[in-house]
Amino acid sequence: MSGPAVEYLQYPRLLRNPRRPAADIRRLQEKALARLVAQAGVHVSFYRDMFRAAGLRPGDIRTVDALRALPLTSKSQLQDLPVPDRTADDVDLSRCRSFSTSGTTGLPLRTFYTPADTTLKNLAWARAHRFGGLRPRQKTAVLIGQKRESRRPSWYERLGVWRRQEISSWDPPADWMRRLSDWRPDVLLGYVMTLKILAETLRDSGVSLPLQAVFHSSALLDASSRRFLEDVFGCPVRDFYGSDEAGCIAWECPACSGYHIAADMVIVEIIKEGRPAEPGEEGEVVVTNLHSRAMPFIRYRQGDIAILSSRNPVCGLNFPLLERIQGRTDDFLTIPGRGKVTPHVVYHLLDPIPGLKRWRITQVDSLRLIVECEPSGGAAPDLQSRVETGLRLFFPPVVALDIRVVDVILILPGRKFRAVSSSIGGFGQ
Repeated sequence: MSGPAVEYLQYPRLLRNPRRPAADIRRLQEKALARLVAQAGVHVSFYRDMFRAAGLRPGDIRTVDALRALPLTSKSQLQDLPVPDRTADDVDLSRCRSFSTSGTTGLPLRTFYTPADTTLKNLAWARAHRFGGLRPRQKTAVLIGQKRESRRPSWYERLGVWRRQEISSWDPPADWMRRLSDWRPDVLLGYVMTLKILAETLRDSGVSLPLQAVFHSSALLDASSRRFLEDVFGCPVRDFYGSDEAGCIAWECPACSGYHIAADMVIVEIIKEGRPAEPGEEGEVVVTNLHSRAMPFIRYRQGDIAILSSRNPVCGLNFPLLERIQGRTDDFLTIPGRGKVTPHVVYHLLDPIPGLKRWRITQVDSLRLIVECEPSGGAAPDLQSRVETGLRLFFPPVVALDIRVVDVILILPGRKFRAVSSSIGGFGQ
């Protein structure tokens, strides 16, 4: 028996892995790494060419130290490749789960996961949530960026475990409150921008939710935002770090004052000026997803900044720690008649548009957005109209869309790229 059904049976093992001795965890990592690299080096032309250029064979990469002999890869690098060149030729992509996401980079990338790896990815998130305090019988509400939220309950939800309800952030916050009051979740999960909109609405209305915890993922959870959310929701806020490309990368551990790296699922390197950063030293996050068979991510630049901890865990788990995640920050958009709007709505509007390589939105006032669009593959005469059609699914006609198709979206030296920024969208706690 094989496939995702078997992967669900691995959940108890995933729960045990963080408690294994550090040497055993390292062996798990390197066994998965050798398997991933052997497959990618034979069946993915991008990595096959990479090994050839580096004078290496897939069998040469069996340890984390040996992995550093390979060059770094980036989202823009993979995005420029045809799908067959970045995916495995022995995997049927029609049977895979496909995602398109830009996160906060404004650079959409379509990814593919086998059913088995998709299940493992979901179980890794479930494990992180379990260590974050979520119990199987508790209910979760998830604030999502997509418009469509309807979905059939999974088989395990019918058994009364891991029950969740999705609530679209396209709807007005008053609708979020109504849905949450009806569902009465134990745990609320969402992005910091969306959670802050909800928290402001709750604060101003005097309504409270009987939550046990709030789980945050995506973007940067700064200290002032955490204090604001904990004050309004009246419960702890737990931070989780991940991406579509790497899955669950790390989760916050209050006992250790850091983030446990999901070392059996991903290898995390912190790179500074081309070398491994020292513990306590800020550097770029580079990940190798150990369970990405259909479309491997090997030494992939996340585009985030983090700090590796020099401390040993004290909570009983032996997964290594990140001291702090610097991440990225986004601004809110302010729309007439809607108030503050999470930028994640924009990601889901623009990411699926064919021919759009990179985008950036700048709000100059409440009635005007500057939308810069960088086409992929040369000229795109109808790109402007397709972008406008996509944005008009959400933004009313009163908001002027100044859509500019440019050869390259300029990024100033020394500045982080921000896909969404606004001079009027901040919060004043």
